[in-house]
Amino acid sequence: MKRIALVLACVLFVACQVDRRSPTGVHSPSAELRDGANGGPNLHFFFLPPLVKQPSFTGTFNPTLKPVVVICQLDVDVNNNNKPLGCSSAPPVVVLAADADLTGKQYMVNWNTGQPLIDPNKFYRIQVFGSRNGLLLGWADVDPVNNGSGLKNVNTGEYIGLVDGRKLPIQFRIERGAFGTNCERDCAEASVSNAGGTVITNTGFAGALFPNGWIRPDVVKLLGTDNVVVTIERVNVADLDGPCVPRDLPQAEGCYRFRTSPDVGLFNTDVTVGICVEVPESSPEHAAAQLFSVEEGEGAGTVTPLPNAAAPFVTCEGFASSRVGSPFASFARGLLHHVGSWLAPASAYAAHVGAGGLSGSFSRIGWVLPTDIDFDGVPSGTLINNQYNPQGVTFTRLSGEGESCAQGSSVFANSNGNTFTGNAVSVCSSGSAAFSENNDGVIEADFGAPVSTVCIDVDAVGPEATGFIEAFAEGEGIVSLGRTTSTSDAPQTICFQAARGVEISFVRFAGTGDGSAAFDNLSVTFIDPPSTSD
Repeated sequence: MKRIALVLACVLFVACQVDRRSPTGVHSPSAELRDGANGGPNLHFFFLPPLVKQPSFTGTFNPTLKPVVVICQLDVDVNNNNKPLGCSSAPPVVVLAADADLTGKQYMVNWNTGQPLIDPNKFYRIQVFGSRNGLLLGWADVDPVNNGSGLKNVNTGEYIGLVDGRKLPIQFRIERGAFGTNCERDCAEASVSNAGGTVITNTGFAGALFPNGWIRPDVVKLLGTDNVVVTIERVNVADLDGPCVPRDLPQAEGCYRFRTSPDVGLFNTDVTVGICVEVPESSPEHAAAQLFSVEEGEGAGTVTPLPNAAAPFVTCEGFASSRVGSPFASFARGLLHHVGSWLAPASAYAAHVGAGGLSGSFSRIGWVLPTDIDFDGVPSGTLINNQYNPQGVTFTRLSGEGESCAQGSSVFANSNGNTFTGNAVSVCSSGSAAFSENNDGVIEADFGAPVSTVCIDVDAVGPEATGFIEAFAEGEGIVSLGRTTSTSDAPQTICFQAARGVEISFVRFAGTGDGSAAFDNLSVTFIDPPSTSD
């Protein structure tokens, strides 16, 4: 059997026509080589020796991928100097998973040209993908012949011998940014299989945690792989037409674009996304800060609040100093490692101690901050039923049995008998601001737009007393979504977050049963902005 050699037919930067004839008399194609040193299209992908002459590059090698080399038979136009038309419809000659060489900062596979035996009368294309059926990073066309001493680089005229007469080492370099992200600042590009894993940006400011089985079985079957590339990229909000989340709502720095290559669509199970948020833990806004996703492709503009979840994999040191010029983030410059401790049933929302949310698909994701009402802007004893209408909140008192200090449906700011600084909100205009469900009734806060999360500070009076907040939805009727109750007489923040797809219309709060509690700092996270009213 004759030894088979491969002749690489290409010229740096542009395709070229080779004036050599094979022993069969068939012209070589006007072959193509496409990588970062030869006309792109990907400036962060490079073929390496022995396939080509050593290129120059300045990017950062990315060792976190599982690229795939696919070698296909090449269709050519015999009437146009055998111009390459692309891969034929025939099955690929071979599909090879490349391994990272950390020492050489490259990826490598060996193509055994005898398994299966290639046809010296055909032409072939070496393609490198980020993952099977994912992004095509670059390609090189080759021509097997029945004579010659190896692989000829047409640029230099040098021959490179095959290993053991059959194996061609295919070596290449993939840098950060190969998948379209701005990886010099704050990004990640990494392979994740359906077995799960964690991807974190090079700054640590954002990331995603993937559970086992997160890709749908039908998608795995369609793609022919359970391994995809996940990209995370910090978004400069100044480059958008508006804020990160297209709503006229308070927002914080921390806007990222999450994608998969290829696109896997809806996930089989929720993925946890984590993003640092520029709100200090001591701020009234921190407990109700919430991640929202924004669709950018099909269904562009759709906004969805994400259920809160733990995201301990993000690290936020230096995040406040890494601002990218968002005009919509005019809040405290503190650093938040933890969004807060949530006190509610698991059925209502996921308790968490990290800056994150649960996402059923990938898109642009950013922080929406709550509208905070601290009741300190008016003198103690002021009637406040409609005081905060411009912020989208109206207060009403609903009667209890005792009505020890209540005055009809009135709600007041009251600075007496609580440990809060300034006023609390109360059914009493004087005396203690604390009130109980049974004796004094409850306060109802109605919202001028759909709400995803409501938090309030509670100071229960007495070792056995607790306070609660109960959320309601309105549709064909009024439905209670659940109640969150404080756990001790120590002042604390209690929150209620609606399940995905559910909107809170109003909440009620009071001391539980006969026990009294004072309330302050109502934080409301709107899904849509409330209309301004007088």
